[in-house]
Parts: sequence; structure tokens; C-alpha cells
Amino acid sequence: MEANVYPFAARNFVDAYANTDYRMPLHDKQLDHFYVSRDDEGSRLELLKKEIRWGAERGLVTKFLLSGHVGCGKSTELNRLVREIEQDQETRDNLFVVSYSINEILDLQGVDYTDIAFSVVVAIYNKLQEFDIAFPEEDIQKISDWINKEVEIFTRKTLEADIEVGTGSGLGKLLNLLTLIGINVKGTGQKVEEARIRIKKRAPDLRDLVNNIINRVKETSGKNVLIVIDDLDKLPRMEALQVFKEEGPFLALLDCMAIYTAPVSLMYELADSPALEPYKAYPVPMFKVYEKEARKVNERGVSKLEEMIYRRVSPELFEEGTARRLALASGGVARHLIKMVQDSCLYCAAFNIPRINDNVVDWVINEFKKDFSRRLGHNDYVTLKKIHAQKECHDIENAWEYLQSLCVLEYSNGNYWYDVHPIVELLLQERGML
Repeated sequence: MEANVYPFAARNFVDAYANTDYRMPLHDKQLDHFYVSRDDEGSRLELLKKEIRWGAERGLVTKFLLSGHVGCGKSTELNRLVREIEQDQETRDNLFVVSYSINEILDLQGVDYTDIAFSVVVAIYNKLQEFDIAFPEEDIQKISDWINKEVEIFTRKTLEADIEVGTGSGLGKLLNLLTLIGINVKGTGQKVEEARIRIKKRAPDLRDLVNNIINRVKETSGKNVLIVIDDLDKLPRMEALQVFKEEGPFLALLDCMAIYTAPVSLMYELADSPALEPYKAYPVPMFKVYEKEARKVNERGVSKLEEMIYRRVSPELFEEGTARRLALASGGVARHLIKMVQDSCLYCAAFNIPRINDNVVDWVINEFKKDFSRRLGHNDYVTLKKIHAQKECHDIENAWEYLQSLCVLEYSNGNYWYDVHPIVELLLQERGML
């Protein structure tokens, strides 16, 4: 019976380890094998899908923010959304989708809108290559000329070599310049800042260059364009505020539809800020393991997390109740759950333990406790105790850091509420603070 219910689940710890790569979002066939829906709360993502379809038909340029905790499953939901769009004939006929991870192109430290702008150009070029469509030579030259006016020499970190802007021609020259984030201005300190300032003074020019390329794609394909940029939620705090708040108009004024991922910590910090007004926000909800009141277990949410485990690893490799313990300990963070399962499988394989038992789960939880405790001091525990009691983060000075580090988790049940991660709760209990 279990083979029929979970036909792709691993039945040994070696395969189970491979099935639980928590670092990568689900894609392609993995979405069919391992994906678990979020039930009614996932209906928000169905609304997003409908807006994209209507926008494709009517040529709209709506911008969306897909927000949520790091590790909650945003990238998987984006992959699923893009796949469904590309599999729907009507939408595919109306929409040219350019989807990529900013983390694969850029070094996220020091990122600003100029880096993102050029990453869009590179992503569009790559997508056109897939369809054997030529990248307009005159647009390549315009971008190259623009860069050449602003900065004399770029450094490509990955090659640890200087690339002269004035050398080369055509697409080869552009790609030398634009393996961007790979590419930073040569030098440090004031030289870098002077170059950044010079570029930022011509922000409208840069936006026009990118929009010209987007509009050329629209003309060539006869379709509206959707830019999907994943992993912006992994930007450090200052870079995130810079991109979405200080430089927000650039992303908002691209002449296409766009979906950007954003950290839940940013949404919390900019809750009432005009910086978010140009965007329609769609939160990716957590799998809820507890109710807000009285720490009552949300059985529906826990069941979903157990299904997420069993789709990857057969129930026969777990002793009774251990998958549930892992689900509760994860706090509903999908990445933490899958890492806990992978660590459990590794431990069992290393020490010839036939099934994941309570002792194995204890070891995994203790490892997570070590990770959390390294970054927390006495004052943090005092603050986290307050958040746990009040179920909110209002007037908490370090709320951003707690949300970004997953020490504090955001849940929704009509209204948003907050609680400490279950592992952090264990640390509070051990210190006699609960």
C-alpha cells in the first residue's frame, strides 16, 4: 500500500539522502514526485496565477512581490508557477517568461539596482538563445557604449582578471562586461563609490536601455514579458533596503510584468512604507504547526509536513512518531524539515541504525540547538521570551535579524502573528525562562 501512496520515496538511507537535498528548490519531475500543496492558504498563489494570465492577455506591467521566510518554499512555488504557465497553451502564446535566480549571477554582497539591471539583460539574452532568436546588435552596442562612458575598467571576480571595457566588440564584448556580478568596479573604497555614484546619476538612462530591450522582445515575440527574479529574499538587510526602498522605482518601472522574491523581514520592516505601494504582495504562508493560542498543535499542518517527509523517504524507515517529532521541531520551515530528515538519514547510515528513532531525532534537534545558540546572547533570549509571550514583534529593535535568521517565525491565521522557532523555545526552556 505504501509503495502506491509514495511511489518515489526512498527505501534505503543512501537514496533517502539524495531525495532530501534541502539546499535546492523542487523543479521539473521533483515537483510531481515531492511537492505538497498548502491547501486553502495556497489559494493566494492561485490568485497570482490568474493575475499573470490576465496581464499576459492585456499587456499589463504589474509588479509582484512573493514574500516569505527564507526556506519556506518560495522558490519551489515559483518553479511550479513558471512550469504551469509554460504548460498552458493560451498563456504561453501570450507571455515570454524570463526566469532566473539572482544568486546564480550575482554576489549578493553590495548588490544595487545597476547589478540587477544588467542581470536582466543577461537573462533575456540567455532566454533568446534558447529560442534561437538573435539578440539585437544595436542594443548590445548601446549598452556597451553606456558602460564605456561611465566606467573605465571592470574586474571579474571569478577570473580574478581585469577586463578592459574598450576591448572587443559586439556580443562578446557585452558578455565580458556583463557577467555581472562576476563584474565589479576595479579598486576599493572611494574608487568604487565614485563609479557607483556616476552610474546612479544616470539611472533613467539605464532604465531606458533595459526597457528598450524588453520592448524589442515584445515586438519580436508578439508577447508580453514576465521577468521572474528569485533569491532577492536572500539579500543582506542593507542591500535589500537599498534595492526595494531607496532604489525601488527602478524595479517598479521596468516595462513588463515582474515577480520578485522578498524576505518576510523586509515586508515587516516596510509594512507601511510607500516603497511597497507599486507592488502587489503575495505571501507564501508557512506550514502552520501550532495555533496561536495555548500552543495547540495544528494537526492539518503537521499532516502536510509528514506527507512532505514520506514523499521523499518511505515511512518504513521511521519508527512510530519520529516523523511527527521532526515536523513539530521544524516550526513549519520546509528547508529545516528536509535538513532534519537528511541529517537523520546520514546518522542512521553512519552508525548502522535500521530506522530513524527517538535517539536519532534527539541528536538532530541538539545539532539545530547548537546552530541557534551560537548566534544568541542573554539579551536576545530576553527579547525572544517577550515575543513568545506576546506573539508579536512590535517595537522589537532586532526584529529584522530574528525573522531573517528564523529565530522568529511569521504565521497567518486571519492576521499575522509571530512566535519563536520551536528549537529556540527549547533553548528558552533550558535556561529556565519559560
